Amino acid sequence: MSFASSLPPLDGGVPAKVQIPRLERPGNAPSRSGGNRHRVQRACLSCRARKVKCNGRQPKCQNCAENAEPCVYISTRKDRLKTATEQNQDMLLLLRDLRISASDTNKSRIDDMLLGVTDDVADAATTLSKSPDKEKKSEPDDSRGEANVSAEVGSNDETDLVDEDLLTSERSRATGFYGKNSEVQWLRQLHQEADRNSPQSSYDHSEGPYGPGGTTDEASAKRLAATKQRRAKHSKPRVQTSSCSFYLDDERVEMDFMVDPFEMPPFPFAKKLLDCYLQTVQDAFPILPIQSFTTHFYHYYESAQHGQTYSLPQNQQALLNIVFAIGAVFSRLTEQPWHSDARDHLIFHSRAWTLSLKDPWWFSHPDLPQVQVTGLLALYYLVIGHVNRSWVVIGMSLRFGYSLGLHVRNEDRTATQVKKEVLSRMWWGLYSLESILSNITGRPSVGIASHISVRLPIPLATEDLDEASLASMDVTLGRTILVENPSSGTSSATPSKSDLSGFTESFNVHANSGAFLRETVKIGKITQKALVSLYSATMVTNTWEKVQEHIMDTLSEVEDWANSLPPDYTFLGAHGINEDYIRERTILAMYYYSAKMMATRPCLCRLDRRIGNQTKSSDDFNRNMAVTCVTAAKSVADLLPDDARHHRAAIYRNGPWWSIVHNIMQALTILMLEIAFEPASFPQDKQLMLPSLKKLVHWLREMGNNYTLAKRAYQIGFDLLKKTVANVDIDISDLIMADDRNRALAPTAPAGAVALRSIPTGAASSYGTSFGQPNMGFSGGESDPFQYAMTDRMAYPQREVEETFQDVFQSPFPPASGYPNLFFTNFDQGNPLPVNPVNEDAYMETYDQDTPWSNESRDA
Repeated sequence: MSFASSLPPLDGGVPAKVQIPRLERPGNAPSRSGGNRHRVQRACLSCRARKVKCNGRQPKCQNCAENAEPCVYISTRKDRLKTATEQNQDMLLLLRDLRISASDTNKSRIDDMLLGVTDDVADAATTLSKSPDKEKKSEPDDSRGEANVSAEVGSNDETDLVDEDLLTSERSRATGFYGKNSEVQWLRQLHQEADRNSPQSSYDHSEGPYGPGGTTDEASAKRLAATKQRRAKHSKPRVQTSSCSFYLDDERVEMDFMVDPFEMPPFPFAKKLLDCYLQTVQDAFPILPIQSFTTHFYHYYESAQHGQTYSLPQNQQALLNIVFAIGAVFSRLTEQPWHSDARDHLIFHSRAWTLSLKDPWWFSHPDLPQVQVTGLLALYYLVIGHVNRSWVVIGMSLRFGYSLGLHVRNEDRTATQVKKEVLSRMWWGLYSLESILSNITGRPSVGIASHISVRLPIPLATEDLDEASLASMDVTLGRTILVENPSSGTSSATPSKSDLSGFTESFNVHANSGAFLRETVKIGKITQKALVSLYSATMVTNTWEKVQEHIMDTLSEVEDWANSLPPDYTFLGAHGINEDYIRERTILAMYYYSAKMMATRPCLCRLDRRIGNQTKSSDDFNRNMAVTCVTAAKSVADLLPDDARHHRAAIYRNGPWWSIVHNIMQALTILMLEIAFEPASFPQDKQLMLPSLKKLVHWLREMGNNYTLAKRAYQIGFDLLKKTVANVDIDISDLIMADDRNRALAPTAPAGAVALRSIPTGAASSYGTSFGQPNMGFSGGESDPFQYAMTDRMAYPQREVEETFQDVFQSPFPPASGYPNLFFTNFDQGNPLPVNPVNEDAYMETYDQDTPWSNESRDA
């Protein structure tokens, strides 16, 4: 009978089962309960090979110690994969960092390497992130502070709110809202930092707190609470934005509506004003079609010279007056001896306003002249310092363009290629102007890249635009490079590096008006993209780690753009091969450094005090970007000649004169912020920044002698500089002495200053009959990059001021219309002149004249 059968059966009749006890062997210790048994995670290689139990002791297990064997432990396969993946990710980040400063060849090698391994590393990282073991053993997020704090921890904080009443006064309404990327807001923050550093200050010098990123209501509430706590530390509110703005929107634009809107200046004076516009503005903002516009201009004066009646369309005369106004401002800034007085541009503006804005056609449905009038008005307001007005008007112009479909690809079968290209350039000229104004004001852009599919300008000179050339470029280059991709919702304004290099090398793109506009559009698109990712209201929902990625992406795109420029436009490294294009190179360089300052500005603050538990890689990135920001500001100073007094006019001829004060103030404010923040980036180099800072101040002071916008910028900037350095070991005594001398010598109202003043009634006919001999030349030192200020293609014709209309209109061809002595100009596109258009519909007819002068027409 077995042991089991001796037990009483269960209720079901089945005998109960009893566990058989383990047999004890002699010499073995009593068995331990299962709870006390110990199993090591990993056995050493020696025990594995001998297939004996390893107790896991380190540095040597018991078996290896007894047998004098080497004891080596290796990681598991999963741990090795994790380590390798993390190392690969670190190497990818390192390659991206090195790519920014790498040569063109090395950049291509790095791109090829990243293209081949990025996806594999990302897949491995994703697999590990889904591993249950990794989720259990991963370190807490608190160890990476940059991943837990909101993006507003940077200097671009509080982008989602306004902290003042902009409706309180006429001045605040005239100034309007300025975003965090504007140098006006940087000046406002500089005021606060200077007050905080004052010995009499009661400010709490601690940084923070800052809320988390995220779009949830809880995250939003935490950010709002953190903002209130930070503001509670300040005993007094920030200064008003209007008190930090150096723009002139608070000045009234008083117009004399008693002017004769149909009066025109004498031909020699009018031609010089037109040349000022065509030679310094048209390539950057081709809002006007040169061929048809100059046709109207010369036909008008030709008919007047011969006593004939030429009915110039009213909107065309308005456009001409705005062109005269812009040319008059430029002639004052460059100190031309042939200008009359500082009221010229105001008189022309009054005439244009009377001709266009007061006319009933202004309220009609949008048409092309409306697009052009508003676009030129925006440019005029920009050059006289009225950026708020300019931003409003350029928005209207772009909306008119949207309503006419200028923003999408034109596939109209009845339109010639020349007409399509001219309209395309008109749109991109407006877009470029709006991009500059958006960067200045920090306001959202109307030109959203994802809504635009019109092709980029074809790199051809304006005078080379004809059907054969455009068709050849379309076939040769292919539409993949020139046309944006509307189906994907992305823009090709910033093509890939390979596309750009192949485009430049294979087709040998030369410097011309089309190529220049194309490059300004590209950098404008990069800037607009960065404004959205770094300074938009929704930016605060991102983490600082995400902002760092956006900064890196922006810098990479900016560097790719700079390295893909046509050779004549290259300003990095050894440049200056062709002195004819120093103006274009300077403009592109200003845009380049402005974009870099804007992109890296969020890192120019004491992030080391604001982010808790920040990783070393994040801290290093912040410091490097702060250095990049300051270096870009110093580079702006390096672009300017050393002798500001003698080269004052040259900076307008050879730079972005429509926004040069903005560029200088942007760089100056960066350098002053670097001083005010007492940065940890490179405090020992403060003295090295001083020459650049002083140079920028010198330039503003000199420019202020005949430019009211620069004068106010100098006053605000210099007052803030003195306030900032009051408690810093920096000597600016030479600047103070120069300022005292300048105040003592300067008259109350600078002679010839470009400013807005009221126009006395009846002043519209105060033009003189003698305007002196034009002199647009410039003589500088041989080492001065501005010594080639005005080349032959930029110089005015050297002829006596008493020249008559026939002096200019000499043509070897017989007349081809009812007008005698037809002529050609440097800006003709080879299209036939129209016959006295008496209505606005005839204005667009010249777009469809796609054939050049024929022998038959010349012999007619």
